[in-house]
Amino acid sequence: MPLLQPRHSTFWLLKDILIRLIDRYLIKEFIPPFIFSTIALTFILLMNELFRLIDLFVRKGLPISIVGQILVYTLPLILSYSAPMAILVAIIMSFGRAAQDNEILALKTSGLPFRSIMRVPFAITLTFTLFLGFFNNYLLPESNHRVRNLMLDVTRKRPAVRLPEGIFTNEFPGYTIYIGEKDEGRSIIRDITIYNARDGALITAPRGELKSFDEEDILRFTLFDGELHQLVDSAKYQKTRFSKQIINMKLDTDLVRKERSYRNENELTVDGLEDKIQETKQKIADLRLEITEIGSNAIDGYLQGDVFGFDRANFEIERRIKTIEGDTRKLSRYEVAYYKKFSLAFACIVFLIIGAPLGYIFKRGGIAGILVGVLLFSSYYVLVIAGEEFADRRNFPAFWGMWLPNFTLLAIGIYMFLVAEFDRSPLRKLFK
Repeated sequence: MPLLQPRHSTFWLLKDILIRLIDRYLIKEFIPPFIFSTIALTFILLMNELFRLIDLFVRKGLPISIVGQILVYTLPLILSYSAPMAILVAIIMSFGRAAQDNEILALKTSGLPFRSIMRVPFAITLTFTLFLGFFNNYLLPESNHRVRNLMLDVTRKRPAVRLPEGIFTNEFPGYTIYIGEKDEGRSIIRDITIYNARDGALITAPRGELKSFDEEDILRFTLFDGELHQLVDSAKYQKTRFSKQIINMKLDTDLVRKERSYRNENELTVDGLEDKIQETKQKIADLRLEITEIGSNAIDGYLQGDVFGFDRANFEIERRIKTIEGDTRKLSRYEVAYYKKFSLAFACIVFLIIGAPLGYIFKRGGIAGILVGVLLFSSYYVLVIAGEEFADRRNFPAFWGMWLPNFTLLAIGIYMFLVAEFDRSPLRKLFK
């Protein structure tokens, strides 16, 4: 027995040296395609933004320094998508090339399981996942805030951009404006609500047109088939229907840089989103209580002879219902942004679990690996966009809207990992 001990120690020493050599080899195989994929994919995703920046420089006459700042502030958002995609592409390329050269098969034949081969890529991916979580929570919101502030200053030369969809905005003095949907290319807007604070009038319309007159510094709203709600003499409520209504708003087109304290859902950290979620839930609850109280007071007033109380109550209730609808959409967006920070970071782990076995099983590296990776990420991205859309319309919980794509690909990845680990389908026994 003692004579066998040195041999036993030598065996484990050689195996440890072999594993270290394999780890270094896998790092060298992973890093170059990751860097290349990150640069290439970032450039591809940035192309659309580059065309927009060229338009601002050539047609809008913006200084090159301002265009450069917009580009720099936009890069973090692009990287938050291109980096996970690059992880997936690099994993498929490195494992696909190693499998194509039968290197992984040789390692498994020597007694090294597939999970051990994935050890170093998993450590690298886990480290990157933690960094991406930090990046998405701190750096990305700040860059989004700065680019939005800059674009709000810039778009005084292009006013239609100053009116975001689904958000109440008061960029124009004396007006609070809400636009449900906007087709900027055709200057068409839908689901419009405009509150004129000076006259106390609430204007709603299902559709309209938006045009700017740079020479006169005027933004013109042309509304169709809408309604004008207004309190007359603070006692009587008046509702007027119109087929066409034109509202002209004065613009200030000078490029003035200023800091804004307001942050939307894409400009908040996790702590900020949690505060906004609780605040919005409380606001919705308070508005519902106000609606109940207004309705109860209107009934009591009617029983005491106040005939016009219902009209005033209807005006106040409709205004609060509109506010609740807007706040409900904002709550959904806050929840989506909250879960999205974690789900996009965790997607890197999912891409490793599904990408490594995929490269090994199909033995596809090089250009084929890039195409497979881009196709797989495109499928994931479509699922994320669909989840956001469902959550925004309140047809689906925000948590599942953001995490279901991860769970779906993770289930597929675990199955493929078991196939790669044991070189056979784990479901084969079930169907024998």
